[in-house]
Amino acid sequence: MGTTDMRSRGRPRNADAPARRAELIEVAARAFLANGYEGTSIDAIAAAARVSKATIYARFGSKENLFSEIGLHSVSGMRSDLHGIATEGRAPEDVLYDFALRIAGEVADPERTATLRLAIACRSRFPEVARIVHAHIADTIRPLTDYIAALQAEGRAGEGDPAQLAAHFINLANGGLRFLLTDDFASVAFRKRWARDVARLFLRGLTGDISHT
Repeated sequence: MGTTDMRSRGRPRNADAPARRAELIEVAARAFLANGYEGTSIDAIAAAARVSKATIYARFGSKENLFSEIGLHSVSGMRSDLHGIATEGRAPEDVLYDFALRIAGEVADPERTATLRLAIACRSRFPEVARIVHAHIADTIRPLTDYIAALQAEGRAGEGDPAQLAAHFINLANGGLRFLLTDDFASVAFRKRWARDVARLFLRGLTGDISHT
């Protein structure tokens, strides 16, 4: 995340509000990642961001809401990437490869991975935070869900809940716990090989064609 210098305290001009909000989220994210959820206070975030504590509460309402905004921020780039994947007139394997490659690239991002680890770590005490982050991810992969539904409508894929099938695809694409426990996804060559294997394997199950290569 970029360097932030929020010099002026108080309420920003309306034109500056979105940028200042994003800056505040970045400052808070660095604090949460460095100190954990419980080890981070609103006072510390306000001091680092050089704003008043009242400003943070006015914009986010609570520490939990602020952390959920960080979860949304961490997957917002992935949402844009997946919406940009072309599907019309392309072979399903190639489309699924692009989805898998984008997802594998996202889990290779150390800051996004750190945010997910933090959500997992605080799940027992703050289950709502983890639920919100998970919901953000589900919303992010909607283009994949819609693509699977389109294949089904065209008779090119078997039955099943598209959202659940998309979730299975995500688990294949990010290797389950592999992206959290290893550095494999840091390699571009590995991600490309992995994405191609995922696309082929998933398509076999989706179409029922065990001979598909």
